[in-house]
Amino acid sequence: MTRWVAQTHDNYVSLTPYNWTANSVHGFQATRQPAIWMGESGPVAVVPGFTSKDRLEIKANFDERGLNMHKETEKITPAYYSIVLDNGAGGEVLVEQSATSRVGHLRFTFNSSSGEIPYILLESSRPSVLTSTPTNITFPHGTIAISLRPGSTQVYEICGSNSERQDKIITPISTQPHVKGFNGYYCARFGYTASATSYGTVQNSTNHPLAQSGEGSLLSGYAVVGSQNVVVDVRVGTSFISIDQARKNIDAEIPDGTSLEETVRTTKAAWTEKVGRFALEGASDVQQEVFFTAVAHALQVTLLPYQEMMVCIKLGDQYPYEQNEHGSYYSGYDGKVHSGDSYTGYSIWDTYRAEWAFLILFAPERLPGMVTSMLNDFQQGGWLPMWKNLVETNIMVGTHADSLIAEAAVKGVQGFDMELAWEAVWKDATVAPTNDLTTV
Repeated sequence: MTRWVAQTHDNYVSLTPYNWTANSVHGFQATRQPAIWMGESGPVAVVPGFTSKDRLEIKANFDERGLNMHKETEKITPAYYSIVLDNGAGGEVLVEQSATSRVGHLRFTFNSSSGEIPYILLESSRPSVLTSTPTNITFPHGTIAISLRPGSTQVYEICGSNSERQDKIITPISTQPHVKGFNGYYCARFGYTASATSYGTVQNSTNHPLAQSGEGSLLSGYAVVGSQNVVVDVRVGTSFISIDQARKNIDAEIPDGTSLEETVRTTKAAWTEKVGRFALEGASDVQQEVFFTAVAHALQVTLLPYQEMMVCIKLGDQYPYEQNEHGSYYSGYDGKVHSGDSYTGYSIWDTYRAEWAFLILFAPERLPGMVTSMLNDFQQGGWLPMWKNLVETNIMVGTHADSLIAEAAVKGVQGFDMELAWEAVWKDATVAPTNDLTTV
């Protein structure tokens, strides 16, 4: 449901969060941007930094908070990412991350030789670019709440939400009233090897030490850790339903007491089971790297529940991914929470020829849920999805969902309502939407 990437850029349509040519990292982002030509929805960034003991200087602004990359230390696999960063003034941090479908797992190993102490910042709401014009900026509404461990100043959780949805400008008119309340939610749960010394919020570059809540635009929360050399473990649950659901996602996927190594092993095992089905003969190392990278991209959606998340550093592909959260999901068609299966990120006119057939071969266990998801969209929105990015965007031509359902039926996929499927594809083929030529 949520991909985690090193954040080298503020992303928008035509620009993704990570670019391998960059020299600085500005945080580690939970992203739902499914393709370079589509927008972001409800992101959150986890940002390491350093500050003076005597004067708290918390850098929430994107340009100011960047840390230098030690490119030679960068490690990238589908189950694990790591890199060493420094602030140019004696502060250094090893960042490691893995993830499940709805929860990011990060570990920060700080080392400061200059006397500065580290902090972790959660960015709840940021300036958001609409379209591919970087000066077309909006300011989504955010919330934040900081909770402490009983009897201490140690931060236990930083949770929040934001209304950012960069594709809202192409939301069909019929759907717009239902998605005005859209939010992406998160809850970050902390573990330390030292006590925390301070906490607070930052809004519009103004620091509010010891504040435990806030709302509005340009909003972040932070925890300052009371040691120059410290390890901080952060598990971040994400949700489209609520903050409470984000907490439940942590408990279900990476519960308290789970080490980063355990998360990596679990996610790696799920990838190995799928990728291990392929064997190449006569391929060079470079050819194998190209082939298995393509397999990993094609299978981002298809691993076991809770384990299909790729710690990806490349966004530009367009494959569907989970939207359901342990039996429930937020629908962008009617703005309600439903029970059942839901997938999103369908760029169907790009994927109906090859990607769908690939999934039928190598992830048949996922197909009933994917078809059911499209049928749920039909029941809630009146039509099968065209380009669903959490909310229908109604862009591109044709009704290629018909082809997906037909191919699944012809190739023996079962476990979905065949009568409802026929009703949906027949309507797609024979009934034009009202004012089809004049409205969206």
